[in-house]
Amino acid sequence: MLVNLTLRNVPHWKGRPHVVLRPMSPFGRYWADPIRLVEAVAHQTESIMFTACRHIPNAKDREYYTEFDDLADVEVRFLSAMVMALGLDEGVVAPYPVSDSFAVEYNGPLHDHDFLRKAGGALQAEIEGMRRFATSPPIVASEGAPFEYHHLPLSLTKLADVFSAVSRDDDLMMRGLHALLKSRMIAMHFELAEEANYPLYVALDALFSLIRRQLIKMGNPNPSSYDAQAFVHHLFDEDQSGMRFFEEFYDDRIMTMHPENRYGIFRHAPISHCDFHSLFETVREVYREIALFSKRASASNNTPD
Repeated sequence: MLVNLTLRNVPHWKGRPHVVLRPMSPFGRYWADPIRLVEAVAHQTESIMFTACRHIPNAKDREYYTEFDDLADVEVRFLSAMVMALGLDEGVVAPYPVSDSFAVEYNGPLHDHDFLRKAGGALQAEIEGMRRFATSPPIVASEGAPFEYHHLPLSLTKLADVFSAVSRDDDLMMRGLHALLKSRMIAMHFELAEEANYPLYVALDALFSLIRRQLIKMGNPNPSSYDAQAFVHHLFDEDQSGMRFFEEFYDDRIMTMHPENRYGIFRHAPISHCDFHSLFETVREVYREIALFSKRASASNNTPD
């Protein structure tokens, strides 16, 4: 397939269908396997790694202002699926998308070799001519800063299942997953280890609301924190603990986010590095399972009797 590409700055194309090309930084940790889905692919050349995602603007009217919507919905779904294609205690995949992205008008298959080759070449040329902030993360891999890969092989089936389970129309899920991605990006910088917890707590709050929403659909008119935790145990076929939703972490959240609280006054956040990693992995697991559960429940409800 012959492909001619003209890169455009994404903000000017947000209201039009396009393929968004976004470089990944060597700061992240990635799957070594190529990822090829119908709506999104991840590709690497000798020096750059990038995603190509088919973006169709969402017609839903959101009556609020934001300057923090750099990632398109399809990118949040794709990057989150990369993160969630792992099981508990299997380590971490942590994509690090940069803010620089470009749009191309292309309707062919994203896995097409000619398209990926020309997209990589066009991105390489753009990157070489970029004027970026001194604090911007690196894009081009070098001998001193190569890309880091996860040690396990990718289950493309699991990744594809999670990607399809996350609806772009679910604002609550999208907000939570966006925060989950950002928390892991911040955690890559040791100096900002404490601050990585803040978006993770946002992801945790969104997760609580997602589970309450599901319980309401299942007939519980006012689910409690205990009900939410019981549902989590049910998702993983675990014994019931009788605890509140993420009980120990919610107390940490209160003490960290509110310097003066019912537990006292804290000069420093009373948490550890291990707390972040434990919470991140657990939240990641529950997001994956609630997304898959919601997809199955929706399919069941739409099946004729």
